[in-house]
Amino acid sequence: MIKPRFRRSFFLYLVILIIFVFGFYISTSVLRISEGCQQQPKKQELRSKINSPSFSKQSEFFIVIIFSAPENYEKRRVIRRTWLLTKKNLSIRHFFVIGSASLNFKQINALNAEHFQFVDLILLDTVSDSFSKLSNKLLQTFQWLDSHMNFTFLLKVDDDSFVRLDALYAKIEQQPKEKLYWGFFDGQARVKSKGKWAESVWFLCDRYLPYAKGGGYILTQDLVSKIVLMSDLLFLYRNEDVALGTWLAPFDIQRLHDPLFDTEYLSRGCLNSYLVTHKQSTSMMVSKYNHIVKSGNICLSEYKSRPSYNYDWKVLPSHCCYRNDSKVP
Repeated sequence: MIKPRFRRSFFLYLVILIIFVFGFYISTSVLRISEGCQQQPKKQELRSKINSPSFSKQSEFFIVIIFSAPENYEKRRVIRRTWLLTKKNLSIRHFFVIGSASLNFKQINALNAEHFQFVDLILLDTVSDSFSKLSNKLLQTFQWLDSHMNFTFLLKVDDDSFVRLDALYAKIEQQPKEKLYWGFFDGQARVKSKGKWAESVWFLCDRYLPYAKGGGYILTQDLVSKIVLMSDLLFLYRNEDVALGTWLAPFDIQRLHDPLFDTEYLSRGCLNSYLVTHKQSTSMMVSKYNHIVKSGNICLSEYKSRPSYNYDWKVLPSHCCYRNDSKVP
């Protein structure tokens, strides 16, 4: 028979044990809840949903890169509903490229949701999206493509450019598949010393080296890979198109000047033969696309607001580009 004193001690120890176990359970539960609250998704984790796509080194004949800004959702929406539809069943893949280094969680989440719906964003988490960082944005884009994609041709445009993808694709199939730099070239542009486009560190000469205007240009993959290979040695000038022309200046490549690339800082008008038209509002894109659907042409009526030129590669760059022939598109 158990003695009363021993029985009281036994129940006392049992109560203490129960209290200890219960206290330990509560403390670990609180710890788990606390950890769950503290372990919010990091920006890097959110971006990785976009920067680490499900494919690895996918192959595509033609890649279209569209430089966009985080807040330009409406422009991206309109592009998806207009000129991107002209690619039909062609071997083309497009990406909107956005610098995300300075974005907050709300902005990153919004871009993740957009990418989940359309699967066409590239977020560059080491680049802040601003005009002064465009050369770095271009270089980081080339590095991403070199790691993730096999392709033959790359078209870079801005999100205020309208592209006739079906016509461009037909023409691009006739071009060399290596050493091609194709766009609307300028060789006589004087170096900007003031304002948004100022190049305060430029020292090469009193004019920019020949370059294709940034509203739209095409490169073959081999040139993209060469730039990536030399990336540690490249100077990041303020103007991305100027920087690209400088990076490629020493190369023995084909520079194809094409007046059908209306890619200057101001559009030259509307011609049905244009392959790329820069400085287009969303309403202008909708209008052009509707004209394509109805008539096969991009213009309701053709017009030229400023003259164009053919590039003369046989003379010094300062004499390359006279707008003296009204027949040039």
